[in-house]
Amino acid sequence: MKRLQKINIASILKQIKAEGVSMRRRFVLYIISAIALVLSLILLLLNLFGVMNPTNARVMEVLDTQLLSYTDYIEHDYNKAAAHALSFSDQIEATLEHFLVDNNLTFEDLKNNTEALSALQLELYNTVYLNMQLAPSSGAFYILDTTVNGQSDPQLYNGIYLKYINLYSESTVNNEIALYRGSFSTGKEGNLTFHSGWSNEMRTDFFNNCESEFTKGTYYILSPTVDIPDTWERARYVYTPIRDARDNIIGVCGFEINDLYFQLSKKANDSKLGQLVGALLDEKSEGFAGQFNSNRYNMPSSESVKVSRQNDATVFDFGTEKCIGKTQSIKLGNHTFTVALMMIESQYNAQIRQGQMKTASIILFVVLFAFAYCLFMSKKYVSPILKKIDQVKCSGDHGDQLRIREIDDLFEYLARRNVAYEEQLQSLQAAKQAAEEEAQRTKLAYEKALEEYELAQNEILHLIEDQKKKIVLEDYDFFICNLKTLTPTESRIYELYLEGKTAQEIAAILGIQENTMKYHNKNIYGKLGVSSRKQLLRFAALKQQQDKKGDPNT
Repeated sequence: MKRLQKINIASILKQIKAEGVSMRRRFVLYIISAIALVLSLILLLLNLFGVMNPTNARVMEVLDTQLLSYTDYIEHDYNKAAAHALSFSDQIEATLEHFLVDNNLTFEDLKNNTEALSALQLELYNTVYLNMQLAPSSGAFYILDTTVNGQSDPQLYNGIYLKYINLYSESTVNNEIALYRGSFSTGKEGNLTFHSGWSNEMRTDFFNNCESEFTKGTYYILSPTVDIPDTWERARYVYTPIRDARDNIIGVCGFEINDLYFQLSKKANDSKLGQLVGALLDEKSEGFAGQFNSNRYNMPSSESVKVSRQNDATVFDFGTEKCIGKTQSIKLGNHTFTVALMMIESQYNAQIRQGQMKTASIILFVVLFAFAYCLFMSKKYVSPILKKIDQVKCSGDHGDQLRIREIDDLFEYLARRNVAYEEQLQSLQAAKQAAEEEAQRTKLAYEKALEEYELAQNEILHLIEDQKKKIVLEDYDFFICNLKTLTPTESRIYELYLEGKTAQEIAAILGIQENTMKYHNKNIYGKLGVSSRKQLLRFAALKQQQDKKGDPNT
């Protein structure tokens, strides 16, 4: 308060009245008012039309939100199918155990026993049928590691595979069921329609790698999209193992989710973007393949859609057309898949054009308003200044007539600056000449140092090459000559080492004990004259390089 009291407001106003308001103060006042008015108008209009963000960013934001929801929905749906599959497996295991006990049979007794396997199918039919009705799927199956024909080639497996006929909605209630795989008596007993691709038994490669697939903590598996044999359909399978009392895997059961069921049950749309294309994809080296909720994009399993990045979006190239969307990884079972949500490129471009037109309209309005405001400001501010400058040119009057201090001092300032610029120019020319001379000296010194460096580098390379030949020639010939002395097992271990396997991994692959592995290592090192796996791999790499060149003596 004391400081404010010392300021003489009256004297300030008197000074302004006598000298006039400076150009700087006027400029700051007018420009600040113009900027504040234009920014306020822009924010008001953008907020009014709901386009605070650029159109593309807004579309991507909506896609991100919808993708999160769509991913949660797919994860929930497949986890639900997996839960039904686990219950399905428990029911089959219990029914199978009771059947074997009641008939005084073992599981091995079922092989080539047509009568027992047909009776077992009749026992399990209701279980398959009921679980198929409960689970979100287009079919259900179980396959046992047994057959009515042990001599068949390729190997066949016994079980039941039921499929819905002519799905028309995501609800499978009241849809007809066909027998795709299973005995003839099972189909007749259940009063089922036989599928056009019906067969008594099934082919599968499940039992070739089931132990490695169902490791500890893996309760179910979701397969990639595959072609269903003897049909035009494609499907994924949610399946779990069937185990006996000793916890051995003797079969598999689960559910089919074909393309049509995926289309009906995995729809996606947004009130702002319209109909969206959703997909659950399997990553391939050349792109993605999988199931889409639109039939126009589902393709044979051998084909794939090419994927590329465009800013923060993903472009899906189907050959005939493109889609713009987003992707997110999801883990189902023990495999990782990609959930995608996209819109047709023409639909995306329409959204962009609509937003751009709205933004352009706002910008045009703001520009026109700003132009009109500038004309007004020019008339009120710039024109008087130009008029007063003309008065200075004509009358030479620099005094009270202008009442703008900057104009009065302008000419004197320019004269002083011209003299200063001349002096500065001479100084800069002298400095330039000195810098050019220094640069020439530096260039010569650099070229000389570079020549010395290259000579030293060549000497080092020659020394390294001589040392390398010395090291290799001492033991390499012995290594090459004694490779043929390795036993088949030692040769196999040698090859696995070349594939990058560790000793523990090789022991696991060959099914041998650690001490046995050490024994083989000792023999291999002794025969080849090496002291470590590192030296072994170094010689082996040199041999491979020489084999590629075709000259074993280089």
